[in-house]
Amino acid sequence: MISAEPGFRPDRSDSGETVTTVLAVGSERGCELLPTRDQCKYMHLPTEISDPVTGERIVFNEDASDDGRLVWEEWRPAHSEPPPAHYHPTTEERFVVREGKLVVEVEGSDNHLTAGDELTIPSGTPHVSHTEEDAARFRREVAPPGQWREFLTERFAYAHTVGERSGVGGLLQAALWLRAYPGVLVLERPPRPVQNLLFPVLVLIARVTGRTAHHPYPRDSPE
Repeated sequence: MISAEPGFRPDRSDSGETVTTVLAVGSERGCELLPTRDQCKYMHLPTEISDPVTGERIVFNEDASDDGRLVWEEWRPAHSEPPPAHYHPTTEERFVVREGKLVVEVEGSDNHLTAGDELTIPSGTPHVSHTEEDAARFRREVAPPGQWREFLTERFAYAHTVGERSGVGGLLQAALWLRAYPGVLVLERPPRPVQNLLFPVLVLIARVTGRTAHHPYPRDSPE
């Protein structure tokens, strides 16, 4: 179980589920866990999160997770859209399929995983995952955990509070997240020198137009 250390507080939801809240107020470590320092506040990290736009659902495994890894069960509906190809600079990622079929493309090669199949992706390896005709339920692990839980919760919170990401607005939001969570993922394309020139401009535009990399996950969302 994720321990209650300085900067964290375990709570109970109305349904009795354990949730974790990042205590950022007055905590240097807590502030580092949030996307930007001007957002040092309580960050609600429920055990179960869902995306009302895509239909994805995640249940974090509190017992299996610790300081060395983050573990969760994930559900994706059929025909889920793949994100852009990306890699995780310092994190190893592992998929274990429980039901259905999950397609994981690694360095241009498709891996069609069905129940019982496992796949581990080393850090720094470009990949992308999605579903086709079948939905998928799978276990997912990342080691070390870094800011993965904060990033996933923020991404799903955006869907609850704002809605679908698309067009220029979606691009600006993605730029904010890439800037806020650089240890979680990096896009494979465009080349890094181009990203280093382009993304600061996109982030500036995003902030000027009122966008943010922090959206609170609704506490009354069904778990």
